Amino acid sequence: MRPMILFLFMISAAHGYSDAPDAPPEEQEQSEPSDTADRCKGKAKGLKNDMAGLEFFLQDKSDHKAFCPYEKWEQPALETYKKEPKSYLPKNCKAEKI
Repeated sequence: MRPMILFLFMISAAHGYSDAPDAPPEEQEQSEPSDTADRCKGKAKGLKNDMAGLEFFLQDKSDHKAFCPYEKWEQPALETYKKEPKSYLPKNCKAEKI
């Protein structure tokens, strides 16, 4: 058994196998924490506007069918709602909800 272990050890040494890495891992550039926080805030605000815009879009679609289907109204694109989250239903349609 001893000669076998010695043989395996010699082969691994000849092929350059070792547990130690050849070179230290390269350091990656990391942005400043404040940059990361600012980017995160911006993305969170964008996500919040997207979600609110989608909610208004779906609510307007539902409310138009329920409260003023007789009134001709072309719903703005979802991107419009995302840019400025608010209801785009005509005012007289909103008054009928009450």
